[in-house]
Amino acid sequence: MDFRRIALLSGPLLFALVALAPTPAGMPWPAQITAAITLWIAVWWITEPIEMAATSLLPLVLLPLAGVASLKTVAAEYGNEIIFLFMAGFFMGKSIERWQLHRRIALRMVLWIGTDPSRTVLGFMAATAFISMWISNTATAVMMTPVAIAVAAQSEGMEGHKNFSKSLLLGVGYACSIGGLATLIGTPTNAIFIAFAQQKMGETVSFGKWLLFGFPFAVSLLWVCWKLLVWMFPVGSGGSKGIDSHEHLREELLQLGPISKPEKRILWVFGGVILAWVTGSLLWYAPLNQWIHVHMAGLPLPENLDKTPAYCSDTIVAIMGAIVFFLMPAGSSNEKTTLLDWPTASRIPWAILLLFGGGLALAKGFDLSGLAVWFGEQMKGLGFLPHALVLLVVLSAVVLISEVASNIATASMMMPVLAALAVSIGSHPFGLLLSATMAASFGFGLPIATAPNSIVFATGHMSTRDMARAGFLLDALAVLLLLAFVYVLLPLVWGIKV
Repeated sequence: MDFRRIALLSGPLLFALVALAPTPAGMPWPAQITAAITLWIAVWWITEPIEMAATSLLPLVLLPLAGVASLKTVAAEYGNEIIFLFMAGFFMGKSIERWQLHRRIALRMVLWIGTDPSRTVLGFMAATAFISMWISNTATAVMMTPVAIAVAAQSEGMEGHKNFSKSLLLGVGYACSIGGLATLIGTPTNAIFIAFAQQKMGETVSFGKWLLFGFPFAVSLLWVCWKLLVWMFPVGSGGSKGIDSHEHLREELLQLGPISKPEKRILWVFGGVILAWVTGSLLWYAPLNQWIHVHMAGLPLPENLDKTPAYCSDTIVAIMGAIVFFLMPAGSSNEKTTLLDWPTASRIPWAILLLFGGGLALAKGFDLSGLAVWFGEQMKGLGFLPHALVLLVVLSAVVLISEVASNIATASMMMPVLAALAVSIGSHPFGLLLSATMAASFGFGLPIATAPNSIVFATGHMSTRDMARAGFLLDALAVLLLLAFVYVLLPLVWGIKV
């Protein structure tokens, strides 16, 4: 029997074993059947006997049939506003890719930062991380890897040629994941946390607030990663036989030609969206929502002004921006061409949006069935342990799981369990869930952990041992750095103590 068939059967088999087992003390029957459903979905998410997006549709079938929630309730999770925020972000990202603006920005940044081999590695990492803040990590890796390979090829004869190639390619792969941590739309995993925090904790995570925490952390981790790579794989100084990577990069930039009208218009529109996200979430969303509530909707202000409905939010700004991309003429030779058309937009990763929905639907099942409460009761015995130790163990476990499973699946499975754990040990769940979400995006140790890892590994410039040596050490350093940020910066940004 092949692996796929074993994986295919193991999900329903685990479901049956848990569903038919004696109900544990204090656990309601809906909670037991929800646990069985979660195991089925988790096994299929990890082993992937069918597409993960198809597995993500199982809650739509199993939760209503098990009597845990109605179809209407479950289906509503697939239309969560955070999903539309990421959909709009994907649309704008596709427009940026279509007109090669991301490539121009990346080449400019590498030319600006890189001089000697060590700084060339830093330049590539900084450019890669910046681009992955706004578009798919996989697309960023696909774009940057060939450029890095070409620069690595020019290092033949240079002192430390092999080490330079390893550090450069690993730096590109790791920077794709690190850059995604900086912004709210940087990686799909963030959406799982944002939606969960909003629904279960009443905490609105805006673009600006995320940026205040995520950007400094991403910059710090990128610097740690760069230092680690050039220490583990000394790149040398170049010497008389050094590379002239600048010459190659200038040729690449020359091939793009002068900046085009479509690129300029994308910069203006997308720049405006980013400015609205940053200033709106920190300054003007609240007063605008209160004004709409009173003058447009004709309703009295609630006693708690923070609970004013979000008539305008990051999601609405993102969708408005995407619509402008569809409407605005590109300014190219073809007058009918717009910055974004549907053939281009339709290539966004729709499967990821279904993964979001499936994860949120499972979390809803945890809540409605009483499984989250039951988990919390079982974990009360951990309350005597120091919070820092619990957090360290949790983050380490999340990182190890994400090495072999999708980071979105890891976050989806862990959110409701960790929320229950936080309550049981007397900790605010926000810090635990935020840090676990970020840790799910690490996975630096194995080629299968992330798509960027797989892409750079496939170049043949490094062995599995090279990636494991650097990646698992980076995992450990990233966890320790994240712990420091959670205890120092989180209270300053959100006013929440872990």
